[in-house]
Amino acid sequence: MAVAGNWTLFYDWGCDGSYSKTTMTVNATGTWTNGEGVSGLWVQVAGMFMFTFNNSETTYAGNLASKSITGISTTFTGLKGCFYMLQAGVPTTFTAERVADKLNAQGK
Repeated sequence: MAVAGNWTLFYDWGCDGSYSKTTMTVNATGTWTNGEGVSGLWVQVAGMFMFTFNNSETTYAGNLASKSITGISTTFTGLKGCFYMLQAGVPTTFTAERVADKLNAQGK
């Protein structure tokens, strides 16, 4: 499966069902950027996708399935979360927005 392209990242620090979302561009060069103005590196191996943030230990890792990725995240400083990603063009009725008092995708 080709991971490079445009995605929507849905993330939930604490896995309590209160997802926020941001756009995410996964570049074929092994880098990514998102709508929150952060970036990092990614790798895909054997049906798994993992990405990290520049200047941070925050890491997401998940399973690839068709045009979606589902997995877990951590800051390695106490925060743990759940996430899923949908590739551009996948229909969704879920409406999550970044809430001002919530943590961003990097756990900040």
